[in-house]
Amino acid sequence: MEILRFVLATLFIVVGVIVFGVATLGLYRLKYVLNRIHASSKCDTLGGMLMLIGVCIIAGFSFTTLKIIALVIFVWITNPLAIFMIGRAEVLTNPNLEDEVSILDITTKETVEIKAEANAENVEVADSDSI
Repeated sequence: MEILRFVLATLFIVVGVIVFGVATLGLYRLKYVLNRIHASSKCDTLGGMLMLIGVCIIAGFSFTTLKIIALVIFVWITNPLAIFMIGRAEVLTNPNLEDEVSILDITTKETVEIKAEANAENVEVADSDSI
């Protein structure tokens, strides 16, 4: 039974490390900031959770395991939220974003006008002349 638990925990931890490796590869291979944010956020959340679950399996059922499960839930909630806010800041403040990528508004199926959205929210957008 100990061997099965060790093998299962090792499997979770190794898969988590592989997912982190894929995230690192995505950071270097992808060209645009929003693509990099997407690759890193998905892999960070999944990789971290897999590794923490592996540690829970190794630790057995104890108070430490409950703390690790609370940490898994915390990571599961906060990491995507933080990455969303970083991506939104990039969309609202990058004046050259329209030249790099096209952003599709899924509610209207039209390309979002970045500066109009930023002005509606009173966010200062840098002009391309000042950069």
